Amino acid sequence: MWNLDLLQLAGITWLIWALYWMIAARFVNAARSSEGVLLRATHLVPLYAGFILIFTGHPIIHGKLYHSQLIRIAGCALVLAGLLFAVWARIHLGKNWSGIITLKVDHELIRTGPYHLVRHPIYSGMFTAVVGTAIIAGTVDAFVGAVLILIAFLIKIRREESFLMREFGETYVRYKAQVSALVPYVF
Repeated sequence: MWNLDLLQLAGITWLIWALYWMIAARFVNAARSSEGVLLRATHLVPLYAGFILIFTGHPIIHGKLYHSQLIRIAGCALVLAGLLFAVWARIHLGKNWSGIITLKVDHELIRTGPYHLVRHPIYSGMFTAVVGTAIIAGTVDAFVGAVLILIAFLIKIRREESFLMREFGETYVRYKAQVSALVPYVF
């Protein structure tokens, strides 16, 4: 029935999303200040390691956990929903977006749209897609990879919020008290 493996389909979906991400990155405000290369590596290393574990065709830790096509299709729905949520957040963030922790010229604190639901909707959407991809892969390796990616996001969020606290002060403190970081109304 399926000519294309669902994990390959998820990979193609991620590549299309990454292509959009690279194109959209060309239409942002100039940077005023940003994190250094070594600081960036502290979250990129676990991020890349996580994706390698998720997309590795031959599991290192354990074989398949399940073979249910229905569970894997649910994973596909999470990939699509998560990446679309991240795109919505990226579009809503507009010219303030950067892949690197950066303060932009004329930087604004966005609190509307997906930023009304969570402070870091791009990471929320991406992590939802990561979990969906791990579900599709159905291996222990993939779920370990998802945990590594969550760690990468938490590292980046901590540093990003430090930047935002310095820039927006009490306004950001109030926003932080009103809106959870990753999961609406939870964390």
